[in-house]
Amino acid sequence: MKIRVLAAVATLIAASFGPAHAALTAFNSQSNFLAQLSNAGVDTFDNMARTLVADPLPRTAGTFSYTASAGPNSDFFPGGAGSDVWLASDNRFDTIQFTNFTSAVRGVGGLFFGTNESGLFANTPANLTVTATDAGGSFAQVLINPTTTTFLGFVSTSSLISLTVWVGSQGVGTAGVWPTVNNLTLGTVAAVPEPETVALMLAGLAFTGVVARRRRQL
Repeated sequence: MKIRVLAAVATLIAASFGPAHAALTAFNSQSNFLAQLSNAGVDTFDNMARTLVADPLPRTAGTFSYTASAGPNSDFFPGGAGSDVWLASDNRFDTIQFTNFTSAVRGVGGLFFGTNESGLFANTPANLTVTATDAGGSFAQVLINPTTTTFLGFVSTSSLISLTVWVGSQGVGTAGVWPTVNNLTLGTVAAVPEPETVALMLAGLAFTGVVARRRRQL
């Protein structure tokens, strides 16, 4: 009886570590998002000049690399206040896209809002759509009238493929508002057990079953 129970447990464990679909989870709390990461890097964009910057733009966030692009109409024209520089498109109709993440990256987040023609925070009411994509598909979140402190982050069970940001309806935008990103954060999450680890777990259970059987025979 004990062997049957152990065999059933082993089957359940094997099933739980079998092939799984990627899943995305969104976080509006920066602290909760960071709590999911085992390692994180931040790109503040503060080393960028407030002048027209051609894309695609290779960037780093800590030890992680990625590519930023804006389109289809223009390049980047960073905005900001004081020494705090924000990544913004030069055309309000554009979509900002982040791709080519380091393969280990499974978490991406940042501050998402709109800026005006002068590159300062836009007081004009506007919604921003932020979409994360992994191997399992895409997950979009709409931020209603976000400010410079509005955070959104995504964590995936697989490597991330892209993150896109636009204002209003994609390609249409909202008059007087440019899509803007600050403090882009990339990170890894706790690793799932490797197949070898799972095999050792199952072998251990099988051995326990044999010992139990022998004890019953004594």
